[in-house]
Amino acid sequence: MSLFVGGLLSLLFYILPVLPSVTSIQSSWLLIGYKMDNIPKPFPLLRLPRLVLDEVFIMMRPFELINFSMASLKSKIVMKCFLRTKGNLKYSIEVNTHEEPKVSIVISKAFFDQRMTSEREKHKKEEYIVTRDGFTADRVWIYSENLISDWMKLFQTVSELFNFKRRVVFFRPDTFPDQNKSIIDFIKCQMPIINTCSVNGEKELDDDVEYFLENVDVTESVELHSRLTNKFQLKIDKPLENISIDFGDWLNYNQFIQFKSCKIALKKSIISNLELNTFLLSWMSMDSHQQLERLRIPVNDPESLDVILNLPHEVNNVDVIRHGRTARNEVFRRRGGIDIKRNDGLTGTIYFKTDGDQLMLNMIVFVSFV
Repeated sequence: MSLFVGGLLSLLFYILPVLPSVTSIQSSWLLIGYKMDNIPKPFPLLRLPRLVLDEVFIMMRPFELINFSMASLKSKIVMKCFLRTKGNLKYSIEVNTHEEPKVSIVISKAFFDQRMTSEREKHKKEEYIVTRDGFTADRVWIYSENLISDWMKLFQTVSELFNFKRRVVFFRPDTFPDQNKSIIDFIKCQMPIINTCSVNGEKELDDDVEYFLENVDVTESVELHSRLTNKFQLKIDKPLENISIDFGDWLNYNQFIQFKSCKIALKKSIISNLELNTFLLSWMSMDSHQQLERLRIPVNDPESLDVILNLPHEVNNVDVIRHGRTARNEVFRRRGGIDIKRNDGLTGTIYFKTDGDQLMLNMIVFVSFV
């Protein structure tokens, strides 16, 4: 059997690289968009033994697998069986609702994007990018007269086929404002659980952002990069790994003190120095933010840092470099800093650093120093 499989694979490895792409399937035959007269008949791919067929699928890109599955009912069943049982393939999914809505399948550092476009000249355009840090992006554009409708169809097909270990949503409420509710309801249906969500936008669409956050179940990270009014209320009751807010001028102290996140990063915050002092005292007495590991927040009055530090603290020698270990066993190398102690013995090391023209308060919570 192994010799037979090896022989078939040798034949396929010879044939498949010279074929441009899989375009369709008719019954159990693989039709290939190849215009040479020396290939008179389609190749009967679905008649191959299961082991050989699996090896063929492994050579395909994710969206070739999707196109294969859409060719016939039989091909869909075969592909679903392959993707659901192949435990060594670890996929993640990223979807967004930007100007060109897309569905991305991620394998390690490789991104496979299918983007919807309203520009006819972009139809079937392909692009391959390699970044300096080793990531690759394999992109293809598909023309659509109804971007969101066709994006939903692709999203649903991908969700039916793949088992995803991670799910990420990039929601942009000001791109398709009239369809936001239906988009959010659809995402909720397709993704009962989301690992990370990012909300981006220039317009202040509080109701849509609030509806999105109320209807998706995010387990790890919420990133708000959209502008909001000072009436917006962020309601997140569950503990998260990360909360990141770019335009935090709507966030008051009462909302901030309710966060239950390991990492908090704020920009353009209106929280005062006195409120920062109150927060730090609350953390030291274990009345709030017990899960906190890292904090980054603006200082609105750099001339009165003494107001923030009106609490028991110790200033470390700037010439001394320490290595601190966090609750997640991460080790950070810090020079100097200001230490505050929590009731249970944990140390919060504070340091101030400028970001552009804004002074930022940073704090890392250490379990021990090594």
